Amino acid sequence: MQHAAGHYVRVDRTLSPGELLDPRHEVVPFLGRAGEVAALTRWRDAGGARSVLLLHGPAGVGKTRLAARVGGVRVVDDADLVPWRDLHDLLLEGGERVLLVARATGWWWSAVRQRAADLGYAAEELALAAGAEPHDFGTVCAYVANALGLPAPDAATTSRVASSGAVPPGATFHDLHVAAVATAHGAVPDDPAELVRRVMSADPAPPRGRFAEDVLAVALLGDRIAPQPTADALEVLMRAADRWPHVSRRADELFTADPGLAATASAAALRALVELGSPASARAVARHVFHDARFHRDPLPALLTRVLLEDAAPVVGTVELAELHGALAARAALAGLREEAVGASRREVVLYRRVAGDDPEHRLSLADALGDLGLRLVAVGRAGEALEVAREEVRLLRVVVAGDDDHLPRLAVALDRLGLRHASLGNGEEALAAVAEAAARYGESVKRDPALFGPEQAKVTHHHAVRLLDVGRREEAVRTARLAVARWREVAEGDPRFEAESARALRSIASLLSAADDPARTDDPARTGDFTRTDDPTGTDEPLGVVQESISLLRRLARANPADFEPELASALGEASALLRRRHRFAEALAASGEAVLLRRRAARDADPDAVARLASALVEHVDVLREPERSAAVEEAADLLRPLAARLPAHRVAFAVALARVARVLLDADRDHEARRVVDEVTSIDPRLPRPLLVARGPALASALDALAGALADHRHGERARRVAERAAEVWRELLGHHRAAPAAYAAAVHRAAGYATGDDALRRARGAVLVWHLTCTPEELAVDVGYAEALSRYARRCVAAGAEVDRGLLPAHRAVVVLRAAGVPREVLLRAVEVVDDVVRAHADPEAARARLRDEVGRVSPW
Repeated sequence: MQHAAGHYVRVDRTLSPGELLDPRHEVVPFLGRAGEVAALTRWRDAGGARSVLLLHGPAGVGKTRLAARVGGVRVVDDADLVPWRDLHDLLLEGGERVLLVARATGWWWSAVRQRAADLGYAAEELALAAGAEPHDFGTVCAYVANALGLPAPDAATTSRVASSGAVPPGATFHDLHVAAVATAHGAVPDDPAELVRRVMSADPAPPRGRFAEDVLAVALLGDRIAPQPTADALEVLMRAADRWPHVSRRADELFTADPGLAATASAAALRALVELGSPASARAVARHVFHDARFHRDPLPALLTRVLLEDAAPVVGTVELAELHGALAARAALAGLREEAVGASRREVVLYRRVAGDDPEHRLSLADALGDLGLRLVAVGRAGEALEVAREEVRLLRVVVAGDDDHLPRLAVALDRLGLRHASLGNGEEALAAVAEAAARYGESVKRDPALFGPEQAKVTHHHAVRLLDVGRREEAVRTARLAVARWREVAEGDPRFEAESARALRSIASLLSAADDPARTDDPARTGDFTRTDDPTGTDEPLGVVQESISLLRRLARANPADFEPELASALGEASALLRRRHRFAEALAASGEAVLLRRRAARDADPDAVARLASALVEHVDVLREPERSAAVEEAADLLRPLAARLPAHRVAFAVALARVARVLLDADRDHEARRVVDEVTSIDPRLPRPLLVARGPALASALDALAGALADHRHGERARRVAERAAEVWRELLGHHRAAPAAYAAAVHRAAGYATGDDALRRARGAVLVWHLTCTPEELAVDVGYAEALSRYARRCVAAGAEVDRGLLPAHRAVVVLRAAGVPREVLLRAVEVVDDVVRAHADPEAARARLRDEVGRVSPW
């Protein structure tokens, strides 16, 4: 008989003594832990974001049995033994609730928690303490004896065992079961080791699970027995070391004598060794761990570095201690331990400040430490602190350069980094000033050594062009971008090792030139509407020439190394195709896009999910230069490729939604409205929640696809669906507020576009709300020249006239739109359309003369609304 869920149930055979110790059999009914069960149930049933919970406690405390009480969640037992990559992939695959079960927390859990946050998971913990088993020892013995088909021990026997040294105070669930199995077989042992021996004698089968750890521990009481040097045996050894002190000592001796065992042991086993063993064993295995590719990005190297640092701290000097903190910060950051990396990096800076104050020779080391700290702060989202650190780094290096101008390149690096920090916070002019000085400093360095500093000068020249475009100085941005192209050409011609970097830079510069050539392009998320252009076949061919130059370099590189460079070549060809399409050179665009698809097919032959997703994206882009029936076949193939990936991996939901949006547009163009409506409904039903890094990286593309679909729906008179899809695009931008530089203006523009699809009484309310969003998300300085904002003002005024309501309130917004458009320098015909709206509002006003008088009062000044 076997007990389960409060009842005895019949099984096919009597369980062996070792099997009785498996918690999954529940030989003894589960009782107690009501608070923990309630907490897990609340966690499981809570709404909101996805969540991962760590249920942790000592071995044998009942974690597995407790976890079994909570259905409907994904459970990973012994999660601390699972390689970090497997855990990460499991979380990446999704699941609303993931329950990890482990014996301890520590840095392995901190790394999982921080990586889980990147994937959109909230993280929680629930600790289980020993000694909470509600059954007395006599009751446990009765259940065990019944399962074994043996007579139940009498009360005197169970009382004697319970009071002996064999059952420790606060015994765990596992301890009680081991003692009960031994007692049921007639043993009255005096210590835990004798309990284990008695169970071993009653069950000749190989031990499993936690009992295998006990068996190994008892065997190692004899010095003549050595553990087996296999990965599984070493893992069992280190699991036992946590509960049997002598095993920890034996493990320490084993690895100290033979550090090469680190090449066999798992990351989990070595983490336990580092945490439980002596610094001697940590030093012994360090070289093997640091050079083992298996542990790349695992917390183990960081944990080992921390132990070595703590051991060395009392005996090394300040500089050596600072270096150790720097190494710890780097290894922690690599393992996803970003908060721990910040702490170590801060300590490194403090130590270098101390020595730099006494010896100026250490100022460069302090500057390097500050640069690293800035990177760590950016990784945890503390952009403001990172900016202050970058400023201190620059101030320090100015002092260094004043004494020795050989360090000019190092100052240029710091200035470029300062520009990046300013740009991330939207400080455009400050970012430009910093990067302009960096470019000047590199210019001085290149005069001394062109070969050494040429690549860095080319890189910072590109950055300078980006910052110029950020502040609207388009002509200067174009000139500087051209200079960057010339410098990258020179670098690649002078040293073929830089050809790959040059090709990537040229692709990026081509995008910059294209944006500068057509600042109102539709791929600018905040710049689409009645007052902006949607296509410009008259743009210059300069961006196209630059990307084609990149393609030439990549073709040569791909011939030598297809695996690495064919994917990059495919991306460049896709970009060239897009530029050719905008210039109405459709035959050339078709050829470039077709080649990109062929390369993506080749890369996807092994069915790698990422390669398949890139093939699908290439097919979606290919549609723009195809005709029926090829275009329908291409988008449907893309959707079919992505559908299974999206169901399994959230990372591909964006690509799937983009592909479906394109499918719907193709169906609409083919007058297959019924099918299109079905696809649109599928698009809007896709779960919009995405891991934060994925949302930041691909959210703009998703919003753009949704906006294009909304426009197509409106063109085909599906107004309600157009509004719903446009609102989903606005939701994407709202989620990006605070995480993407373009989000504020893009969100306001998206709300404005959604309002444009509203009809009836709802149209006026939504138009008013759109203007309010512009005011809430953008600064007055930004609004003063924003064409999208002007369009929102005019639309609100038109809605007032159409509804015959709020006409007086629409007067000043209509006038404000004209003021903004004039300041933005739009073409005359655009300005005249806005003026017509003002005239319409005046004519609809209850007192047109009073309205004109108000407008005369507004002329010459900017009025708030």
